[in-house]
Amino acid sequence: MYQTYSILQKLWLFIKLFTPMCITQFSLIGGTFIAIFLTGQYSTIDLAGVATGYNLWLLFYIFAQGTLMGITPIISQLLGAKKTDDISMIFHQGLFIGTGLAFIILLIGILGLRPLLTTLNLEPAAAEVCISYLKAFALGLFPLLWVNTLRNTVDSHGLTHYSMAIVFTSFLINVFLNYALIFGHYGFPEIGGVGAGYGLAGACWTNFILFSLVILLHPKLKGYRIYKDFKGPSFHYIREQLHVGIPIGGSIFLEASIFSIAGLLMVHFGSAVVAAHQSVISFTNVFYCLPLSIAMASTIAVAYELGAGRKKEAIQYSYIARVMAIIIALLICAFTFTNMDNIADLFTNDDEVYGLIYQFLGYGVFFSAIDAIGTPLQGILRAYKDVKIVLYISLVSYWGVCFPTAYILAKIPNYGPFGVWIGLLSSVVVASILFTLRTYYIQHYKPNAIAK
Repeated sequence: MYQTYSILQKLWLFIKLFTPMCITQFSLIGGTFIAIFLTGQYSTIDLAGVATGYNLWLLFYIFAQGTLMGITPIISQLLGAKKTDDISMIFHQGLFIGTGLAFIILLIGILGLRPLLTTLNLEPAAAEVCISYLKAFALGLFPLLWVNTLRNTVDSHGLTHYSMAIVFTSFLINVFLNYALIFGHYGFPEIGGVGAGYGLAGACWTNFILFSLVILLHPKLKGYRIYKDFKGPSFHYIREQLHVGIPIGGSIFLEASIFSIAGLLMVHFGSAVVAAHQSVISFTNVFYCLPLSIAMASTIAVAYELGAGRKKEAIQYSYIARVMAIIIALLICAFTFTNMDNIADLFTNDDEVYGLIYQFLGYGVFFSAIDAIGTPLQGILRAYKDVKIVLYISLVSYWGVCFPTAYILAKIPNYGPFGVWIGLLSSVVVASILFTLRTYYIQHYKPNAIAK
């Protein structure tokens, strides 16, 4: 990051931040998309098992990922204020937090996975695929969470093109391992959907190794001597990160948990519905990387300007983010409505699943477009460290509106699985409205509200 003096300079810098982040998120989400696609081509049972496993681990990982995002506004504001002495300490505490969260997730999986699958009444064959998939993925759980701290540190310094190159490399490895292990190519055993778990674990270790090399060797980062002068746990700095990170993690958890619960509600309608629903969710996730990248770029740019005391420039960056979000929402609608047949064909060769995918897409396109407007606003609020209100809005929108709507309508025969999608749509509408109001308030009526 660096200071800019005109709207055009800010737009160009924002695009330079956003574009590598977008490609990075495409690579991350694309890995899941490819895994779901290839597993669907292998069998409907394997797809149902992998989809259920994905929904379960995502529920916990997303909270951990969000909690570790607390490092981004902290480092960005320090860089803006040119106070870099504490960055190495903040980095190390992020690693400690990531390790602790990984242990917790692993323990929950060991103790609770099989009883939960029994409660959900998942078909036995799909349940075994689910368990084996999560066991394979667990091999990459620790580096997955460590990478969050490494990547957030790299991105906060404006080095998003490195993240892009690294994650794209791991994406290629993930795709190769998925294809080789699911179908048994290139001398690898044919293990179906379980291969998607091993592919993900391989990608996690690739990311960790390559990001570590950047931290060690890049001129902007090696001066911190992060791996040479390793510091022990510090309650003060851990508390600071958790103070920002837990509300972020909580808000993301509340949102992601609704998607996971929506997927779990679909289990009661059979494997075909689960497969179709997860296919559409995977498709919407591909689009989600666009507003998510805008949100992440917004956090870095706005926090940098706030750290430097340039509040007017911070607001200008936020407006750039909003305009880009609206344009993206319109493009999502245009693309999806003109390609619904091709999209449904992409995921399955099963006629029943095809029909369901086509119907769910009508809901999915509006969900993606509305979410594209609301998500960047969360990134702006995080830059202000206004994270508690984001948590409260998420609680109201996703659990106060979405869950009861989806649960009640799913019980009504005329709605069934479509009632779940109506619940999802209602949540993003409410969230987008509330995030818009809060952003306007914090910038225009409470401009000094920056958490210390």
